[in-house]
Amino acid sequence: MARWLASAALLAVTASSLARAAIVVRDGKLSLIDAVGASAVATTAFTSDSPAPLPARQLSPTDALKLSFTVLNDSAPFAPQQAAVLVQPVNEEERRVPGRDWTSWVKVRQNSGKARWDLDLSRADPSLLSLSAGPLSFTLILGHQHVGPLSLPLGTFTLPSSLVLPFPFPPDEDLPKHWEVERYKTMPEIQWTFREGEKKVNPVVALGGTAFVLAPWLVLLAALRYILPSMHLSSSPLILTFLASLTALELLFIVYWVQLRLIPTLPIFLGLGTWNAWIGRLALGEVRKKRIAREEKEAGKKVE
Repeated sequence: MARWLASAALLAVTASSLARAAIVVRDGKLSLIDAVGASAVATTAFTSDSPAPLPARQLSPTDALKLSFTVLNDSAPFAPQQAAVLVQPVNEEERRVPGRDWTSWVKVRQNSGKARWDLDLSRADPSLLSLSAGPLSFTLILGHQHVGPLSLPLGTFTLPSSLVLPFPFPPDEDLPKHWEVERYKTMPEIQWTFREGEKKVNPVVALGGTAFVLAPWLVLLAALRYILPSMHLSSSPLILTFLASLTALELLFIVYWVQLRLIPTLPIFLGLGTWNAWIGRLALGEVRKKRIAREEKEAGKKVE
């Protein structure tokens, strides 16, 4: 008995929740406006409980439809996931033809549930004007997940003959030959070169540049046989430090030339160059003092 009562209570709660979860339309208004005179030709007010579609009418090229309504769910403003005006031919044979319908989406405000929709025949979509030359039914459709959908008839209208287009539009015979193939054919592959390959240097130019770089060293090597006998290498720590600094600077040039990385080696270049300038000045000053002392010593010997 208790299990039966629990099941009955669960069914009652589910039924009440489903009853509350329904889309309600309030303050609905549909007006047929003459755009030239800016006056309402026909107006109707409706709700989801009492639909009031406009009577069947023949539209003129200057007419416009204006629709406004408020959507509620459980007495609170509500914005359904789907809100649209569906237009279909009244003729059943035309309605069964695939593609012979037109849907215009309606935007519903999230905070207030209010919505507006306009249709100006002077700027109507060709797919609407090609539906049928006969009467067309306008229907408001609202739908949301886990909520029962709502369908409200708005009225039946006939488009002006001056605006009616053939169905389908554009007609099949007016389409260019193989237009589907041209439109959906495979596009050519896009190729992009991010970095061009390195160009090879002319061998003659390369040999000339190498000879130009090596020429001073070759001259130095050839002159060493004449310079070495007259050189007096000093064992002064200052001069040896200067020679070691020059050797380090030359090795740094070689490293830069091989690796071609200027930014990492630039601070070392600046520091080592400053050090060479300072230590070279001191070393040359010491060499000058030794040379002057040697010259004075030789001059004293000549006087004696």
